[in-house]
Amino acid sequence: MYHLHLPDGSAIRWTELPGAEPALVVVHGLGASAVGHFLHVVTHPALLGRRVLFVDLLGFGLSDRPQDVDYSIEFHARAVSSVLDELGLGPVDLVGHSLGGSIGIHLAYLRPDLVGRLVAVEPNLDAWDGTASVEIARQSEVEFVERGFAALLRAAGPSWRASLRLADPVAVHRTSVGLCAGPTPVMRQTLLEARLPRVLVWGTLSPPPRDLDQLRSAGVGYLEIPDAGHVPMEDNLDALARALGAALPLP
Repeated sequence: MYHLHLPDGSAIRWTELPGAEPALVVVHGLGASAVGHFLHVVTHPALLGRRVLFVDLLGFGLSDRPQDVDYSIEFHARAVSSVLDELGLGPVDLVGHSLGGSIGIHLAYLRPDLVGRLVAVEPNLDAWDGTASVEIARQSEVEFVERGFAALLRAAGPSWRASLRLADPVAVHRTSVGLCAGPTPVMRQTLLEARLPRVLVWGTLSPPPRDLDQLRSAGVGYLEIPDAGHVPMEDNLDALARALGAALPLP
């Protein structure tokens, strides 16, 4: 386990697997953790042998839980960029799931020198997109911290509950609010205008992204994972790993 102290004193933490570069950086979804949700993916034969960084976002997993930050998409993106700068990495291959995909899209906008290729697995592309984040953001912070977080834990499936228990309720709420508000420019606009290789990955059991033809016309790749919903890491690991390997082949 590695860590980096940011200017406010909080520590963002990550785990690494050694291997070939460019490094593969994985960014988890809301209430998740990087190792718990991606280790079994990147050790699949289709991806095995890559150097991998499993980054836990601030407020989640094993990273610190600062209480005086806004947990916006830009905040999270800049924290991840600090890790890459500290390690002297870039451009990397970045894979982000859901919230992590949205953060990856914005990171590529903020620091195009750090992201060489981007794969976003069912990211939020528009303001007030998504399900769980919208339900959380519609509550006040006090309401969510006092009652909503416990209700979310009770409703969560076994896998999500395991990592959600590690998350800070304030971070979950503020991150959801930031995700629903979206950064400037919003993720869809950034994805349309980006010049790097970028691919959306979507489960066939999920509703496809809005205006998919527009995204494809702008050069955004689109891969479907059969028999999978919003969490293809659980629904169809083999197909997801093969899709990531196809989208991010080693030189």
